[in-house]
Amino acid sequence: MREGLFFMMAALLVFGACQSKNESPKDIAGHVIVIGLDGWGTWCMEKGDAPFMKEMMKEGSYTLYKRTVRPSVSGPNWAAMLNGTPVEFSGIKGNEKEPTFKPIGLTEHNAQPTLFHLLRQERPDAETGVVCEWGDVRNYVDLQCVSYEKAIDNPSGHPESIVEESAKYIKEKKPLFCFIHIDALDHAGHGFGQGSDEYYAELTAVDGRVKRIVDAVKEAGIYDDSIIILSSDHGHEGTSHGGDSTNEIETPFVIWGKGIKKGHEITEPMIQYDMAATIARIFHLQTPNSWRGVPMDVFE
Repeated sequence: MREGLFFMMAALLVFGACQSKNESPKDIAGHVIVIGLDGWGTWCMEKGDAPFMKEMMKEGSYTLYKRTVRPSVSGPNWAAMLNGTPVEFSGIKGNEKEPTFKPIGLTEHNAQPTLFHLLRQERPDAETGVVCEWGDVRNYVDLQCVSYEKAIDNPSGHPESIVEESAKYIKEKKPLFCFIHIDALDHAGHGFGQGSDEYYAELTAVDGRVKRIVDAVKEAGIYDDSIIILSSDHGHEGTSHGGDSTNEIETPFVIWGKGIKKGHEITEPMIQYDMAATIARIFHLQTPNSWRGVPMDVFE
C-alpha cells in the first residue's frame, strides 16, 4: 500500500513538473507603450524644463547615454529600436523607403523581423498599433503585422493631433504594444538649432503632450499593468545631425511601470537595438539570430 502511494505521488510530481515546463512564462506587463521623441538629445535635459519626463526618470529606470547607430539620422535608428539589428544587417543607412544595400535575415514579408512581426507570429490576435507624426517611420514597422496605423496630417499645424489620436486608440483598443512617434523636437532642432530658446520651448510643450498620452493610459484603466518607454533616434549639432558628435549620438531612454526598477540609473552601455531586446524580454518573445540587442537590467 505504501509502495503504491509512493509511486502515485512520484507520478504526480513528474506530471506537475512537465506541466510547469510547458507553460509559457507570464508577461512582465500586459501592455507596452513606446513614445518616440524625434530629435530628443541628451544635451537638453540638464537645462530643459521637462518636469514630467524628469519625474518619470525617478519613477523608473533611465540612461542619458544611449548611443545611436551610425549614421545619426532617423531611419536607421528607429529601425534598430524596432528590429533589434545594426545597420550592417538591416541595410538601412538613411531615411529612404528601401534599404540602401541588401539586408539579411528577412521575413516572409521581405522585411526585417520587427517586434510587431514577432508578436504577430506568436500572438496573432494581439492588438498592436502605430501612431506617428513622421509617416515614413512606418517603413520600419512591417505594416502587415500591425493591427492599426495612423499618420498625422500636417502635424506642425495641429500639434495636439498626436495626443488626440494616440489617446483615442489607447482608450478604445487597449493595445498590447503601441509605438507613438512625435516629430516636433526634430523640427525645432532643424529650424532653430540645438540650445535655442525655441527648442527648449518645444521641449516643454512635448513634455506636456507626453503627460497627456500617459494620462490616456490611466483613463483606459491599463496603467497599473503597463510599461511605458520614452526613447529618441538622435540629437542635434547646431541645426543638423548625422555626424558623430556627442550631441548627436547620445540620447535618453526612460522606462517605467509594472515590474520596472524605480529610481534606477542604467549604467551599462546601451545602443538603439537594445530597446527591442528589452521589449522582447517583457513579452518573453523568441528573438531571431539576426538580432544583436541585449535586454537592459531594468526589471525588478
